[in-house]
Amino acid sequence: MRIPLPDTLAAIIRKHCSPEWRDLIRKECVTTTYKADEDICTEGSAAEFLYIVRKGRVKVYSTFRDGSVRILRFARDGQVVGHRGIGDDFTYPITATALEPTSVNGIPMALFLNALKANPSFSFHFMLFFAEELRRSEEQTKNHINLSVQQRVAKAILAAQRCFGYDADDDTLLAFTPSRQDIADHAGTSYESTIRALSELQRKKLIKSVGRELRIIDMKKLAQLLLD
Repeated sequence: MRIPLPDTLAAIIRKHCSPEWRDLIRKECVTTTYKADEDICTEGSAAEFLYIVRKGRVKVYSTFRDGSVRILRFARDGQVVGHRGIGDDFTYPITATALEPTSVNGIPMALFLNALKANPSFSFHFMLFFAEELRRSEEQTKNHINLSVQQRVAKAILAAQRCFGYDADDDTLLAFTPSRQDIADHAGTSYESTIRALSELQRKKLIKSVGRELRIIDMKKLAQLLLD
C-alpha cells in the first residue's frame, strides 16, 4: 500500500491539523530572518523549536570528529528543519545553515508535540513523513559506500534539482546551484575530486557549467548514471 505524502511539513499541517490547532500554531510561531551562511540551529544545542522554511534555501548537515562535513539534505520553502531534535534528550543532531537570506517560522517544540497528541491524523502523517526521510537517509549512507565519486556528485546535483527546481525562465538551469564545496560535502568527497567529476560529467554532455551555476543538459542520462 502506498500513501501519497505531501513533501512539506507546512502542507501536512494545513491538511491534517484541526482549524483550532492551525490557528494556535500560527499565533505562537516566531518568524526569524537569517543572512546567508548564518546558522538556524546548531548540532548539540537544545531543540527548543521546530522550523519551517518560510522563504529561502537551507542546507542540513552533520560534522564529524575529523572536522569533515556531510550534507544530509537541502530544504526549501515549506520544508521542515530541526525535527531530528525530537527524542530523549531533545538536542539537534544536525546544523542547519541558510544558503541565502532566509526567513523561517519557529514552532515551539512543546506546542508541536501537543499538536501531534491532539491531532491523530497529523501525528500519523508526520510519522510517515519522518519514516520516509529516514529511509532516504539510510539510502544516502549506502550510496556513499556503493557509488563512485562521479555518481555521488551526480546525485548531489539531482538532489539540488529535486529540492530547488529549475529557473523560472530556463528549464535547464538549476534555480539554485550549491557551491562546489557544498556539492563535495553532499557527495562525501573532496573539493578537488568534485571539480574533476563535474568536468567529466560536462565532457559527457550531461551537465554544463555557466560560471558558478549548473545546467542539466540530459536529465535522463544523468539519472541513469546512478543505476550503471
